[in-house]
Amino acid sequence: MAGSSSSGQVLVVHCIDTEGPIGGDVRRRPDGSKEFMDNWPDIKNSLREITCPEFREKYVDSNGNPYVYNWFIMDFMGFKTNPKNRIEKFHDTYDNIKSLNASHDFFHWHYHQPPKSGIGDQWSPDWDESDIHYEILGRRALERNDFPEVYRAGGTIEDNKCSHWLEDHFMLDYSNRVSHRSTPTTNIFDFNWYGAPSHWGYYHPHVDDLTQPGEMKRMIARSVDLESRLHHLEQWQVDKAFSYAKQFDKPVLLSYFSHDHRDMRAETYRVIQMIEKSSIKFGIPFSYCDAKHALQKIAQISPEKIDVITAIKQNEVSFTFTSRPYQKKAFIFVLTDEGRFKHIEGNIIQEDDCYTCSIPVEKDFKRIAVAGHSQSGDGFVKVIEL
Repeated sequence: MAGSSSSGQVLVVHCIDTEGPIGGDVRRRPDGSKEFMDNWPDIKNSLREITCPEFREKYVDSNGNPYVYNWFIMDFMGFKTNPKNRIEKFHDTYDNIKSLNASHDFFHWHYHQPPKSGIGDQWSPDWDESDIHYEILGRRALERNDFPEVYRAGGTIEDNKCSHWLEDHFMLDYSNRVSHRSTPTTNIFDFNWYGAPSHWGYYHPHVDDLTQPGEMKRMIARSVDLESRLHHLEQWQVDKAFSYAKQFDKPVLLSYFSHDHRDMRAETYRVIQMIEKSSIKFGIPFSYCDAKHALQKIAQISPEKIDVITAIKQNEVSFTFTSRPYQKKAFIFVLTDEGRFKHIEGNIIQEDDCYTCSIPVEKDFKRIAVAGHSQSGDGFVKVIEL
């Protein structure tokens, strides 16, 4: 199948809501055993089996490429209490996953919006109740020279404020978890995306209702629970993706998600078997993919990289972009000599074919980063030391 000239193929995107250890008074299984792992040694021990070189070499796609994961990284920051004993530290989850055999994988962004109360086992239904997301993103750029390209909402909870913020800042979103088990609900904490498009793929959301197709520019992809109390991915659903790819001779997105603090081994082996079975049944190849690359391929978007040229004159730093960023205003982040963080919105000005923004530099600025995405969703980050 690897040499087939057909356009029909299934692009497999395994998303992982990567949150690190979770303990305290959490849910337990019917037999009383822990549903979640509460320490990194246990989590990493379970993940090593399905990230090790032997696993990658054994489980390959139709082109011989290894199984890959899309780690959607959460930083548990911005809360006042911590009843689930999460680790309150920037980059803790990112660094622990990076320490695994994860060079084949992709790192994106998972975010739980803190509520106004600050209670650490609750999530806010209102995007405006906290702005800690700027520091989370900014420190990823400033301190890890990295910037995520794709977003997944915590609890898949999105309100329309969040949708409009994402429209201005993130082009790609894998939060739609609609399935045959979704039900009508008015409780945003039961957000199961009932009524959203249920086909394997993506849609552009409506300006007034993010679950409905519309004319917004950003793309919301469907990604369902691989194995949870809300949904269990079954063979018939996998077959549906391969059948569609064969029927219409086009690439189809098959995406599902797991959690790092649940033991992912059994469900990962199970889904690989289903994918391989469907591929043989329908005679359709499959590729293990980055979440961004999969949407670019399905939507026929050509990748476009942005280079950033910096200049410092007197008390001002300017950034020149080789093409127009996706963001209406550039993400600019600052660390001061004392380690304090600042977020600055950079107004982008077009002059002929050049796009620039500039900010005044204060005497305590130590490091500045500018970050964002191109019109194709490809990320860029530029860090300068002062």
